[in-house]
Amino acid sequence: MNDLSLNAQAIILLTAYFNKGDKPLTIMEYSKFASWLLQNNMKPSDLLELNAREVLENWDDTKITQDRILSLLSRGNAMAISLQKWQNCGIWIITRADPEYPVRLKKRLGQKAPPILYGAGNKKILNTKGVAIIGSRDASSDDLDFTFKLGEKLAQSGYSVVSGAARGIDESSMLGSINADGTTIGVVADALMQKVLSKKYRDAIRNNNLVLISPYYPDARFSAGNAMGRNKYIYVLAESSIVIHSGLKGGTWEGAKENFKNGWVSLFVKKNDDVNSGNQKLLEMGGLELKDLDSLDYLFTTNQDVKTATVSKKEALDKRILELLSLEKLTLKEIAEKLEEAQNIVKKTIDELLNSGDIEKHPTSPLRFSKAIKLPGL
Repeated sequence: MNDLSLNAQAIILLTAYFNKGDKPLTIMEYSKFASWLLQNNMKPSDLLELNAREVLENWDDTKITQDRILSLLSRGNAMAISLQKWQNCGIWIITRADPEYPVRLKKRLGQKAPPILYGAGNKKILNTKGVAIIGSRDASSDDLDFTFKLGEKLAQSGYSVVSGAARGIDESSMLGSINADGTTIGVVADALMQKVLSKKYRDAIRNNNLVLISPYYPDARFSAGNAMGRNKYIYVLAESSIVIHSGLKGGTWEGAKENFKNGWVSLFVKKNDDVNSGNQKLLEMGGLELKDLDSLDYLFTTNQDVKTATVSKKEALDKRILELLSLEKLTLKEIAEKLEEAQNIVKKTIDELLNSGDIEKHPTSPLRFSKAIKLPGL
């Protein structure tokens, strides 16, 4: 615990699980509280350096009560015991306040980025250029062989593999990359401590070729909710993505749809003849067909001109809306009128800016929007 800053310790106390029955702040609860601290020229470490009750004097929230925050902050002994146990297994923690925190998570998720990440291995890999490999747990042997070779090819081409460290496609892509001495990011949904100690990953972690991370505490058991929730982190940590095999429901399917909705990265799909798979449907929804593996540079350049033009137009509208809302609080209709844009187009952009935390609803007039105060490093 000595190498953790007071800021990091406060964030961990507020958001981490140590014992059964703990009720730490959720991602959005922490972001709301951190925003209030920032607005009042304070930071999380003030809760440990100063009198916490005095710091919280003007904080008022029916769900995130002062007593709840004070109770979370009183878990110092439990934190020290847990940190020592995790450290003994080679597990570290980074917070949104730390410089090692992945840049893409902050940039693409905003206030929805996890306040803390547990991990093991080379942190520098988190900011390398990588390709997300996604697919079913119960994949065919042909798909598993293909995925292993794809992992090798990505490594040989200088790209990291980003996957979910689960049985099936995930594991095959990661082991292929490791076999070719490549760099690999595994986003773990459960049992991080067990995976860190497993023989299949231990040497790669020791050799600085692999980093395993998780937004869930290292002893977490499997849950469908966590498995679904971590899918977005696989996409946002990468610069492109490939679906090897998807069903018409489940984690791979939902993760691909979420990526389409948010436009995080290009999504390539391996074509197949399986009528029960969702691959063809993903292609019809806008996925790009995965071609030969002779050169993988096209994963980052295909359709780039169209994509750039679309992004530029969107960024221009984002900027105009943010400029307006930095000056006054406006309704959706007022924003559309001032910008001379269709209301449905403005509404879509407003929803995206709300989700990213760039704007917020006015607390006393929820139909009006204003520019949010950003959270640098919190």
